[in-house]
Parts: sequence; structure tokens; C-alpha cells
Amino acid sequence: MRKPMFRRLCLGITLAWGLFLLHPAMAGAALLQKGSTGAAVLNLQQRLTELDYAPGPIDGIYGPRTEGAVAAFQQAAGLTADGLAGDRTAAALRLSPDTFAPLTARTFWVTATAYCPCARCNYPSARQPSYLGYPLAYGIAAVDPAFIPMGSRLSIPGYGEALAADQGNAIKGAHIDLCFETHQKALDWGIRQLMITVYE
Repeated sequence: MRKPMFRRLCLGITLAWGLFLLHPAMAGAALLQKGSTGAAVLNLQQRLTELDYAPGPIDGIYGPRTEGAVAAFQQAAGLTADGLAGDRTAAALRLSPDTFAPLTARTFWVTATAYCPCARCNYPSARQPSYLGYPLAYGIAAVDPAFIPMGSRLSIPGYGEALAADQGNAIKGAHIDLCFETHQKALDWGIRQLMITVYE
């Protein structure tokens, strides 16, 4: 009487373990998906763009267009076209699996100054885009890449979300420079000491 029940239990454990091993999200493999942000997504978008899969803006945000580009690449590469970028997709893209490692968060104090796209704030590089090629606009932060990696996402009290996409000679160490729409808004921000969160 007990043997059939024991066999069913063993079979259930075996199937569950098999699914755990086969499904990358369940097995704890590195995974990027819709809603992911940060430098890993930037690397993915850059590679998809190089291969003409049009993931949309290279902005570090895994949105619908990036998801669609990943699925199109996966289909062409003979992978399951689920739009989830895991280790197998990384290998097919010739990217290191470490590229898709889960984001880590660091929280620390910084000095936060402000600038705008005007000529005074950007002399002698007026009308030039950010270091990563984005137009200077609200949501772009200049950082010291030795302290905060380029492409990182920042959460800043009183400002909101920003992308570490610019650099400046005066931006060293725990100092960030936040872009505002106008010179007056940058002046209104002034200089603040803030605890920010960096996702990289």
C-alpha cells in the first residue's frame, strides 16, 4: 500500500528538481527581463543594436522594444523566443554571462550639484550630448566613473531617477551633477548633501 505513494512522491521530487534545473529563472541564473534597468541592460541594448535588432534607445531600460528585439534574436538563434535574456542568450550574443548579473544596490552620501544644457553650464562643450551620447535633459547625471560606473541608475531624494550618463572635470569622488531643464532650476537646486542609491 505504501509503495505506490512512495513512488509518486519520488517522481514528484524528481520532476520538480528537473524543472528547477531547466528553468533559468528558477535555478537562480542571471536574468534580464522587462523592467530591468542598469548597465547590464545598456550592454545588451548596445549588442542588439550592433546586430541590427533595434532594441530602441540605448537607455538602460528593458522596455517592450528591447524585449521584442531579444525575442527576435532568440528566434533567429534557435533559442526559446521568450524575450528573457539569460545565460544562453548571453552566450549566443557573445556576451559574458556576468553581463547579465543581477543589479546590486549601494547607498551612500554624495554632494549633489546641478547644471543645465546652456552654454554657461557646459563651456566649452555647449550643445554637445552627454558622455554616453544622450541629449542633456532632466534625468541625466554627471558622475566620476571611478566612483559610480557609467550607465548606473540613480535614485535621488528630491530629484527622482537619473542615469549616470555624463562626466565632468570637476566631478570627482562622491559628487554628482544633476541636469535640469533650465539654468534657474539648476540654481534653485544649489548644492545639497544627499544619501542616494546606485543600482549597477
